[in-house]
Amino acid sequence: MKKNQSFYYFYGKKNLLKIMRLLFILMTMTSMTISANSFSQEQRVTLDVKNVGAMELFKQIQKETNLFFVYNDADLISFNKITVSAKDEAVDVLLNRVFTGLDFLFEGNVIIVKPSIARDDEKEVKKYVIKGKVVDEKNQPLPGVTIRLDSTTVGCATDAAGRFALTLPVASGKLIFSFVGFKMETKTFKAGDELLVKLKEEASDLDEVTVIAYGERNKKELISSVSSVKAKDLEEVPSSSLENLLQGHMAGVEVNNVSGAPGGGGTRIAVRGYNTLMLDGKSDNTPLYVVDGVPIQSFTSPLTGTNTLAEIDPLTIESVEVLKDAASAAIYGSRASNGVILITTKKGKTGQATFQANVSYSWNFLPETPTQIQGHGERQWWIYAAKNYAKGYFVNNKVQWPTSPEEVYGTTGAYDFFWGNGRKESAYLNRVLQDSLNSFYNNSTNWWKYVFKTGKTLNANVQAFGGTERVKYMVGLGWYNEEGINVGSEFSRANLISNLNLTPRKNLTFDAQLSLSYSDMSMASGGLGSRNIAYMTVNPTGTSTLLPGSGAAYDNIFQNINEVSEKKYDFGIRVNTRLAYKIIEGLDVSASLALDYAQSQVNRFEPSSMDPNYGLSKSEGRMNGAMLLQTEELLHYNFSLRERHNFDWLLGFSYTRESSNNLEGVGKGSPSNYIHYVVAGMPVMKDLNDVPTNMQTFGSGFQEKKMVSVFGRLAYNYDKKYLMEFTLRRDGSSVFGKDVRWATFPSVALGWNFSDESFMDSFWWLSHGKIRASWGKSGQTFKDPYLAQGVIDIAGTFLGVSGLQPAQLQNAGLTWEKSDQYDLGLDVDLFDYRLKMKLDYYYKYTSSILWNVDLPGSIYFFDTMWDNAVELSNEGIELEAQFDILRDTEVKWRARFNISRNWNRLEKTSTGMDLGEQYVIGRPINQIRVYRDLGLVQNENDVPITWDQYGVPRPLGSGGLAQPTRPGMRHIADLNGDGVIAEEDKYFAGSSLPLAYGGIASEIKWKGFDLNVLFNYSLGRKIINAFKHGALNFNPMSLGALFEDYRNVSFWQKPGDETDYPVMSAINSYHVGQFDGIVDSNIEKVSFIRLKQLTLGYNFPTEWMRKIHLQGARVFFTGENLFLLTNYSGLDPENVDTMHGIDRLETFPSARKLTLGLTVKF
Repeated sequence: MKKNQSFYYFYGKKNLLKIMRLLFILMTMTSMTISANSFSQEQRVTLDVKNVGAMELFKQIQKETNLFFVYNDADLISFNKITVSAKDEAVDVLLNRVFTGLDFLFEGNVIIVKPSIARDDEKEVKKYVIKGKVVDEKNQPLPGVTIRLDSTTVGCATDAAGRFALTLPVASGKLIFSFVGFKMETKTFKAGDELLVKLKEEASDLDEVTVIAYGERNKKELISSVSSVKAKDLEEVPSSSLENLLQGHMAGVEVNNVSGAPGGGGTRIAVRGYNTLMLDGKSDNTPLYVVDGVPIQSFTSPLTGTNTLAEIDPLTIESVEVLKDAASAAIYGSRASNGVILITTKKGKTGQATFQANVSYSWNFLPETPTQIQGHGERQWWIYAAKNYAKGYFVNNKVQWPTSPEEVYGTTGAYDFFWGNGRKESAYLNRVLQDSLNSFYNNSTNWWKYVFKTGKTLNANVQAFGGTERVKYMVGLGWYNEEGINVGSEFSRANLISNLNLTPRKNLTFDAQLSLSYSDMSMASGGLGSRNIAYMTVNPTGTSTLLPGSGAAYDNIFQNINEVSEKKYDFGIRVNTRLAYKIIEGLDVSASLALDYAQSQVNRFEPSSMDPNYGLSKSEGRMNGAMLLQTEELLHYNFSLRERHNFDWLLGFSYTRESSNNLEGVGKGSPSNYIHYVVAGMPVMKDLNDVPTNMQTFGSGFQEKKMVSVFGRLAYNYDKKYLMEFTLRRDGSSVFGKDVRWATFPSVALGWNFSDESFMDSFWWLSHGKIRASWGKSGQTFKDPYLAQGVIDIAGTFLGVSGLQPAQLQNAGLTWEKSDQYDLGLDVDLFDYRLKMKLDYYYKYTSSILWNVDLPGSIYFFDTMWDNAVELSNEGIELEAQFDILRDTEVKWRARFNISRNWNRLEKTSTGMDLGEQYVIGRPINQIRVYRDLGLVQNENDVPITWDQYGVPRPLGSGGLAQPTRPGMRHIADLNGDGVIAEEDKYFAGSSLPLAYGGIASEIKWKGFDLNVLFNYSLGRKIINAFKHGALNFNPMSLGALFEDYRNVSFWQKPGDETDYPVMSAINSYHVGQFDGIVDSNIEKVSFIRLKQLTLGYNFPTEWMRKIHLQGARVFFTGENLFLLTNYSGLDPENVDTMHGIDRLETFPSARKLTLGLTVKF
């Protein structure tokens, strides 16, 4: 099935030449840029400066001449109080006049500064050590504060205790202290003094650094739409799902926890809407996840139900940034259409080694169970329903509805359930309903108490940070174990992370990152439903409460838990190495090599007792492995002209190879149920009913795809006021047809910090204002690497020889799904930064979306072919706001709010028609598909009539012609006009996506205490509570749980009645749209707000900790899902899948969690 695609074969001669030419042009442009810094100017200056350092004087000379200086900072330390005046003086004369002990070598327009050669009798320069400590306003130590000598770049950073020691050749001067989020402080020092520096929090966050693709930007220079979540928002919520922790924090990032199963296999995340049709195995809406600059594989394993993101310990994460618009994400090209999520892990820091231990223990329980009628009440309903059960029959090609037991005798109809047609009956149901004296059927068992329990979660993590100027390290080791609230559900994870940074030379750095993970879901027997959502391990909704909670009935419902043995394991390894070399100041080149490997394996054993036909045990083993290998080479240049024209160049080349392999085998007929694996000696063949049958089968598979990319980015700003950024990426992928393997993805962004204009000075209430605008193109590749190829597969056999046949048609023109996105944004900070707001409008148009189109006629081997056939759009508004309510008081209070509104629309198809029964042009792609309820039929004259081909009138069939629509029944619209209500008559009645969603957060601090609260909300989503509205439906094959209180609802009895349910004679489950609940009149417009997280913490005073030789300690209590306020008639609306909006009470419910935790720093 796979072609041998060599490097030369994949790129081709012409493409290789194109790449070489492009790289040559880019390198030439960079060289020209460097040369532009050295163009000649008149080398005379006029200036007047007082008490400045050497670096400041050099800058003044540079402004007037464009001469550039190359020097060693240490050589300039002693020149820190220069006063000089010059008028039209030659530069070399001025320099020699001011600086004694330094030589200046002119190379064109570059001046190299060197110390004069010292005489043998010259005395050694005396060194002074300046020590001190840096704290915040609460006297808490601040690690990582940057300290430098004024007018130089010589300095150091504080250690974990906030202390520093700086060796200088001067006995006095000024030190500058700076730290993100705090105001810069300048302190005068003298040799021998020990400084105590207290930094105040900075109201402005314009200097706060945000991680972007291949770099960083401070807030003032950021002109793309990026949202961030920091470590403090992730650390104290034990969760196996990273995606769950992002919920409610960011506008434009919709996170729905459809399933609360341990292992993270139940979260849907959409960045600015759904951009593809989410075809299983072909495409999905998953964003691109990038960990420390390396794209990783993100999927839910179909074998174990574990999401690969669950292998990342949130305690090791420093920040999460979501790139939402094309300007920020387009540089990732063909993988960025669904948004990009950047995960940055914690790194080592210079200073004293710090050890941090975190441990927490949680109790998890089911918040609520549905209202259910049990025992005698359930029996009474089913008896009443059975008495009203009836089936029609045909006489002379006309349907008859039975009115007496005699007339139905011997026909295909039924008068009621107990009589039937007088000949047949269901012995099992008769016993259950009528044998109330039998203790086996005379119970009121609450199966929810048996199926759900109090779960427990242990989360522990140890981290070590430290390093020197040459070596920095971070090592983390974690253990996570969660017992789910549904019996038989458990998830365990062990992980190790190591981040190492080496600087063997001043201009050479080496980074090495290693992450190892192991997870176990061996106890979980629940399966993945459609769309990779984890269902309950044991579901009580299908079991009658009349059955006893012990013995055979109990064994039957828990059979998969008690008798089936399942072992599920996941392994992950991620390695990333990077070597960077600084050519000159601002110009560096780097190369990286990364590997990401994930493996899932499962062994499932079913004992012989579970095979009712042959009594054979079954052992099944399966393994899936997926590997991503990537190498990237980057050239980065950052420079300024006249300190106003700021440039940032990035050029890159990337090669990515993704492969996957799978193995599976099945063996039956083990000689003992104690042997759970296929071992030597087990039977290979057996005669079953005189038919030779294989007892062992085996299969394997392999897939591979490759991509090569060249990309670049140019960012420019003038005085940080007028900003521009341009990116371009060219991707080539083996996934697509040979004629369309390459695609180009450009983007451009513009920004204006209008608050820096002089005419804005009178607006005293405006602290900062910026307008952003961007456009870009991004793409999405396919999951199936051979979708565009003509694939051959195994056919039948002839004379014992296997044949071949085409498995799918080739489409040489099958190409990328492409998105054009426009974004317009406004950032404003008001009232001395007390109110900060970000408002965005976006429009994204996605074309060439994958669909399996119908082929015309019957001349092809296949009826369908994969093609780029669909277009859809997403349009939306986002708002993020932050309020510093109390900032300068002892009690500090900060609040955050975000809201998002998205309009999703199917725009076009290749045929101009709707896509079968799934998607409708002009409507959102996530729709509730139901029957149209036209109201209750009140009399015979209202009964809808159709005519057959003979002109014979017939009542509209409800699930078949023998089930005619009668007075008292719902009039269901026959949309296809065939005279029978069936699946084809369903229509799209509304979007299952919310009208708006968002989050509300609040943080209050007082002394050592802090209280953090997070709400998430959803507005205007449409849902059908099918487990309630369909509970009364009578299924003659079995009895289920009863979630509707029939005593408080009404049923049609006579003309004119407007009731909750139709006439009781329509209780038969064969009737479509009557008692099954799947009608548009049952759609609810649902909104909810949830207290997602509440954390109360206390930081022990530093003085106390010193006495016991600790740096710090913190205790905290966290509650999750503490309350839910909603207008929904069911349980938790978030557990209803956004793909269809039908609540059948199948997915794993979200738990309420109470957590106690402790963090200690050594």
